[in-house]
Amino acid sequence: MDIYKELDRLNPRQREAVMHTEGPILVLAGAGSGKTRVITMRTAYLINSGVRPSSILAVTFTNKAAREMQDRVKSMVRSGAGLPVISTFHSICLRILRKEIDHLGYRKDFTIYDTSEQLSLMRSIMSDIRFYDKSFKPESVLERISWRKNEYTRHDSNDTDESIEEASELIYPRYLEALKSMNVLDFDDLLLLTLKLFKNYPDVLEKYRERFLYVMVDEYQDTNRIQYGFIKLLAGKRNNLCVVGDDDQSIYGWRGADISNILDFEKDFPGTLTVRLEQNYRSFDHILKAANGVIKNNISRMEKSLWTQRGDGPKVNIFKADDTEDEADWIVDRISMIRDEKNIPFEDIAVIYRANTFSRPFEEALRSKQIPYTVVGGTSYFERREIRDVVAWLKIIANPSDDLSLLRAISAPKRGLGPSAIKSLSDFAQSKSIAMLEAFGRTDEINGISRRALSSAEIFYAVIDRYREILSKGKNMASGVKELLEEIHFRDYITHLYKGPEAAFRRMENLDGLVESLEHYESRERSPSIQGFLETMALTDMLEEKEEKKGQGVTLISFHSSKGLEFPVVFIAGAEEELVPHKKSVHTSSGVEEERRLFYVGITRAMKELFITYTEKRRKYGKEKLSVPSRFLKEIPEDVSINIDRFVKMEPEEEKAYVKSMYENFMAKFEE
Repeated sequence: MDIYKELDRLNPRQREAVMHTEGPILVLAGAGSGKTRVITMRTAYLINSGVRPSSILAVTFTNKAAREMQDRVKSMVRSGAGLPVISTFHSICLRILRKEIDHLGYRKDFTIYDTSEQLSLMRSIMSDIRFYDKSFKPESVLERISWRKNEYTRHDSNDTDESIEEASELIYPRYLEALKSMNVLDFDDLLLLTLKLFKNYPDVLEKYRERFLYVMVDEYQDTNRIQYGFIKLLAGKRNNLCVVGDDDQSIYGWRGADISNILDFEKDFPGTLTVRLEQNYRSFDHILKAANGVIKNNISRMEKSLWTQRGDGPKVNIFKADDTEDEADWIVDRISMIRDEKNIPFEDIAVIYRANTFSRPFEEALRSKQIPYTVVGGTSYFERREIRDVVAWLKIIANPSDDLSLLRAISAPKRGLGPSAIKSLSDFAQSKSIAMLEAFGRTDEINGISRRALSSAEIFYAVIDRYREILSKGKNMASGVKELLEEIHFRDYITHLYKGPEAAFRRMENLDGLVESLEHYESRERSPSIQGFLETMALTDMLEEKEEKKGQGVTLISFHSSKGLEFPVVFIAGAEEELVPHKKSVHTSSGVEEERRLFYVGITRAMKELFITYTEKRRKYGKEKLSVPSRFLKEIPEDVSINIDRFVKMEPEEEKAYVKSMYENFMAKFEE
């Protein structure tokens, strides 16, 4: 690919962003403005201009986005030029910690705990200090600890529970101590410890500053304060930093994203060139004017206005339904009509709502019409019990200090060790300040345990020791895991656990899928390791990536999950007060502004047609209550929207003919 011919195809603002290579640059990329193209082309432009690829670091938020950028850059640079480091925040921090974490007192064979494992550890800690009761849920304490690690303070006084805060303060140091004693990190630690490393060890920081001379960050509006600190330190005095983002699409404040990072960029990095990408290549103009009309009411934003050369398109349709079921039926009727009259495939249609708890009425209505659909955001593959059980075995093999994984592994399947024996082994380990696995290998020093239990502990220790050697070779690991599952009779355990052949068969398929994943990992990595495989699993799961392939049929999806996607036809359901904006967000101006950005994101997912619905009454907590239309509906300009209440009064055939007529008139006008 000729990079200079590609530059000619960019619009003037895009080209300016690509060719400005020295010093700080802020690319304000509105929805659908081609930001991915800009950041990948800028990377390729640097390489083709003679910059060493390995000195370029591009950071984004999901593995999927990183892979997409990698593929695009690869197609743009000359053969053999090499590739830059394109990674997620967590992956690049993990890579750094694998090499440098011993500075912080950890061993380099650390493992990573996901949310479920964090909860198990938290329950254990709260039980040990007799703090656990129904008023203090481990989930709530973990949430506060995560906020603290990410330097995030909730400003909504209605969402603050002082007793939970006090509990978190008491438990926090114990939680950190437990993680470190097991040589384990949680997801937040990947960022926090890397920042700590950079701050406390200037020589380490300087090494990575010399390595990465050009730094780029995608989706900058989603960064938190820890990520900001990491990027600022890494950029150093050179400040060859390019960030791409859209403050109008900052919708993750509830999990720590700080919009001030992008709003204050020009102040934090003097000499910044700011480039606004406002030409939209996705949507018709009526949709964009609706989006602009809503978002301009936010005060905390950088001025920009989306425009397009695609034409006006149909007006935004706003419909008031009687209740939840009527709303779902109306939307599904429209979907059926659009499919029949316009020959638009179901896969090009999405229904966007507040959260997945609102999917039920749409699922029922779609089923009744025999319309296929996919709900985005279901149960993660990695959350399935049998997968977590196998992963516990792999984790204790990879990290002998991981007591929590050991406790799960010895019960999946059960190893003949009862609560009394486990307590004796645990007490011995604590008295000697050793990991539990080491205690399993020193049974001759332990009293008060039956010969049978000691034998079970010895056998378990021998199995772990043998497979550590087998899997440490980094070759034929999938075969090694198959052997392990056979040796511990794991499939028999699954058959016994899930009564009925069909349920057991599905679980067996999941096990086969895990082995296939390991085989795929081995085939693509130069230096595969069981540690690397576990890291890949952990990061893929925790980053909550969307499926790469579209599901079958209509997409049912939440506002938050829809970000980054686009659909020719979009229905936004439940545009009501207490939903959008959410009732927990209306007490502060910043809360309302984030909710407005969320609604804006929903609008800008639509390419050709947008329908917005709300109800007269909605069932909440078992009671039917009158609904109030969302304040954001009033912000949509009247000249780009149409209220279609009257459709309800039409006979089905009359309504069908009317819609067909509107569409034909529009298409005739558009083709002219």
